[in-house]
Amino acid sequence: MRDFVLDAPNSDRYTYFVAYFGKNYQCQTGLLYVQHNFNDSIQDLHVSIRERINDVLGEETSSCYHILALASPEPMPCGATN
Repeated sequence: MRDFVLDAPNSDRYTYFVAYFGKNYQCQTGLLYVQHNFNDSIQDLHVSIRERINDVLGEETSSCYHILALASPEPMPCGATN
């Protein structure tokens, strides 16, 4: 079986996630994504996700996130905004 993520060229990847915030994290953002290089460390990806959440919420906000798709080699046709 072919692994479409590992076999794709090592260029920018798209990781999709939903962020949860607010009291007891009951609020959530829409589907978000960040572009990153496939060789980026987990720490770098974490920083990129945190920066994206802060951009969307307008300030540094206490939050957690759930990754839905890790390092997809092309954008998913879901209407997510960068």
